[in-house]
Amino acid sequence: MNESFIHDKQKKAKSSSRRGPPRSQAKLEAIAAAARHVLSTNGPRLTQVADVARAAEVAAGTIYVYVAEKEALIELALLHAARFDLPHARKPIKFRAARLKKTAVRALDERLNWPALKAARQAPPGPDVLSVILSETYDMLSREHQLIALLDRCSKENVILERLYTKGRRREFLQDFESCIDRLAQAGYVRRDLDIAAASRAVLEMMVWMAMRRPGDTDPPRCDDAAARHASIELAMSGLANAMNA
Repeated sequence: MNESFIHDKQKKAKSSSRRGPPRSQAKLEAIAAAARHVLSTNGPRLTQVADVARAAEVAAGTIYVYVAEKEALIELALLHAARFDLPHARKPIKFRAARLKKTAVRALDERLNWPALKAARQAPPGPDVLSVILSETYDMLSREHQLIALLDRCSKENVILERLYTKGRRREFLQDFESCIDRLAQAGYVRRDLDIAAASRAVLEMMVWMAMRRPGDTDPPRCDDAAARHASIELAMSGLANAMNA
């Protein structure tokens, strides 16, 4: 009986050794958040596992307890940026291109959408349309700043994200925004003395900085989020709106 008990304990010890150290969902969350931050800053090529480990405050070897290879960190980062549930931490996550594509499509469909802007491209232009689409755009940039920052950086080096985001959803938004501003200009609600493409991008870049980059700036303007939003939308309105119809 004692021999059987000892043998059983030895089997459990060997099994535990093969499984590696225990994994926790909280630590996986920390690694995903760290991966999002590092990848958004450095991009996939320059991101080192040691950088992610440092940001997550774990040992470098611990990363491989949760992911089978560095490439799997991109999917973890994307899940975190899109605020999706992470996989269970019971075994190391392996990189799968098809799964990354599926996750990216879901993130783009559920997080980056602009119904008011889409509607404005079809409905007759009106005096309130400019304010509505500028507000929707600012709120999307502010709400999804982590996801957009990650996609902006990683799509430069990842062909899946480049096709779906840079050449897909991002380009679609820019075209929709410019097209809507052009329709408003033709209807007399937006100035026609400005180049529409240049004016549209200038307004967007101003809102991108205020909604996304201002919080991380080393010397940000001394205002809260509400004041930043109000100032951005009002400045965009005053810069674009036709004074004759203001």
